Amino acid sequence: MSSSTKVATQDQQARSATNVQRPAPPGPLKPTRARRRPALIALGLALVALSVLASVYLVTSLGETYQALAIKGTIARGAEITPTNIVTVELPTGPSALDPVSADDFDKVVGTGMVATADLKDGQLLTTDSFTEELQPAAGRSIVGIALAPNQMPGSEALEAGDAVRVIETPAAGGEPPTEAPLAIAATVMGSKPSPLGDQEIIDVEVPSSNAAALAARAATGRVALVIDAVGAG
Repeated sequence: MSSSTKVATQDQQARSATNVQRPAPPGPLKPTRARRRPALIALGLALVALSVLASVYLVTSLGETYQALAIKGTIARGAEITPTNIVTVELPTGPSALDPVSADDFDKVVGTGMVATADLKDGQLLTTDSFTEELQPAAGRSIVGIALAPNQMPGSEALEAGDAVRVIETPAAGGEPPTEAPLAIAATVMGSKPSPLGDQEIIDVEVPSSNAAALAARAATGRVALVIDAVGAG
C-alpha cells in the first residue's frame, strides 16, 4: 500500500470516529384526553338553570304591585277609622319591614268600629298594629304595674296576657300571718317583662279603676304576692 493511500485511509477513519451518531429527537407528545366528571357537569348545569330562573323572577317581580290602605288626613288616637280617612295606594311587591293592610281587607277594617292605637298622619300606611277594637284600658278600668320577686309569684307557671290572678296583701317580713283574710284584689294580666333592677319581674295587671289606687299603694311597699286563679280566663 502506498503512503498516500495509507494516509487517506487513516484520515477517513479519523473522520468516522469524530462523527458520533446522535440520538434522534423525541417525537411530538400525544394529546391527552381530559377525564369527564358527570357530577361536576351536572352541578354546573344546575347553577346555570338557577341563575336563569332568578333572572326571570327578578324581571317579572320588579314590575308587580299590589294595593294597600293608607291614611288620608289625620286620625287621632282612639278615633274610629272611617272611609273618609282611608285611601288606596299602589306598593311594589317583595319583602318589607312594614305590614300594611291589603285593600282586599277594606271592609274588615274600615267602618267596622276599629279605632286608632296612635295618632295616624296623612300618607301613613295603615298597618295591622295601628288599629284595634278597643283601646286599653277601657273606660272604668286601670292598669297597674307590680314589681315581684320570684318568691312573690308562682314559679312553675309562666304568666301570660289574659291570665286571671289575685294580688294579695302580705304581712311585713318576719311578721305574724294575719288573723283575718288578707286584702285580695282580682286582676287580669296584661303583660310582663324582666325588671332592669335585680331579679324582679314587672307584671302589668288590669283592675277596676276603683281598686287601682289601693293596689298601687300596696305594690309600692313590696308587701304583695300574686296567685293565679285561671290561665287565659281574663
